[in-house]
Amino acid sequence: MKTIASAANATFKRWLRLAQSTRAVRGERRTIAEGVHLAAELAAARVPIEAVLARRGVRRPDAQRWIDTFVAAGTPAYELAAPLFDRLSPVARGAGIALVFAVPQSAPSGQGDCLLLDGVQEPGNAGALLRVAAAAGVRTVFATPGTVALWSPKALRGAQGAHLRLSIVEDVEPARARELFGGPWLGADAHAADSLWQVDLRAPRMGWVVGAEGTGLSPAAAALCDRRVAIPLAAAVESLNVAAAAAVCLFERRRQLLVG
Repeated sequence: MKTIASAANATFKRWLRLAQSTRAVRGERRTIAEGVHLAAELAAARVPIEAVLARRGVRRPDAQRWIDTFVAAGTPAYELAAPLFDRLSPVARGAGIALVFAVPQSAPSGQGDCLLLDGVQEPGNAGALLRVAAAAGVRTVFATPGTVALWSPKALRGAQGAHLRLSIVEDVEPARARELFGGPWLGADAHAADSLWQVDLRAPRMGWVVGAEGTGLSPAAAALCDRRVAIPLAAAVESLNVAAAAAVCLFERRRQLLVG
């Protein structure tokens, strides 16, 4: 295992760009996943790992087991001084293991439901949306050009492996999403006239659109929607977090399908 102790190291600086810049993730088509759970998910999905990074002095047995597993498989391994590793980690107190890998290429699955993220900027929200989508049985996720890089380290952390259960296609304009997915499209809109509870959501396939918090759906995304629905909220509550709103919508559809 190679040791990196200086922030001037060229390889470390490259990883730091991936950790801190979604532009770098998009440009290099590489990213960093931190933590034991993501290590297990990536191994189970047989995603090729370019490098395993270990925090010097890591004491967690589960993290050490995965480090040893990747090293035994021939993955290049690097021990980073604690301050350097901590600069790469999306959390303050991580497990002490991180993996560098190429972002997998993906295309629309052609089956199941679809979710379009329109201008969602916060990576934690983006990750939570992917986690909700996978749990609700969505097969494909599109993201408009104004959406945060879905494979960024913070989005990976928020999704906790959901990336590997979805077909993720980024930089898709809403009009292009219509061409790629021909089912009916519904938009989650806090100001829509139709209540979610009053809409039949039992179509064989369905596309959903969620927008950025604060701004909501862009005009192009709103034009994509065949119908917009609102979640009935308690008085004086204006809206939900975008991931919470998506969860309500997607699981209401799932409920309707299950009960017939």
